[in-house]
Amino acid sequence: MSSLRNLLSRGPLASQRARLLAILVIATIAITALAFQAFDGAYYTTPEEFAQEIDAEGRRWRVGGRVVDGTIVEQNGRPVSWVIEGEAGETMRIEYDGVVPGLFSPRAFVVVEGVAAGEGLLQATSVIIRHEPEFVTDAEDASIAAP
Repeated sequence: MSSLRNLLSRGPLASQRARLLAILVIATIAITALAFQAFDGAYYTTPEEFAQEIDAEGRRWRVGGRVVDGTIVEQNGRPVSWVIEGEAGETMRIEYDGVVPGLFSPRAFVVVEGVAAGEGLLQATSVIIRHEPEFVTDAEDASIAAP
């Protein structure tokens, strides 16, 4: 132990190394913390991932899926519950006591954040509409919808 102290206390080079090491450790911790924070802010699970969780109840979740047509239940002219569907077809029910975004509609892709309140149920505290990356003109939309 004393030999280590002797090595570290020898001259200006040793103290510069110690400072550099401390700065590198602090920078690594800061970068890691920022990376995890950024990752958490952009991530949401799918209904399929939500369904696989055994102890989901009571935990906060951010889940993304498409609003299933015909499942929107309104009360006093605003949606209070609906079902979302993941890409693999798994569904889950959403209950929300708030104002939904203006673009909320059947087949809209939503990201809901809230607390799991039972099997396949999320009591949402916020709802956002996720922007669709593709653009379809009215003519293309009509040809897709035509049988």
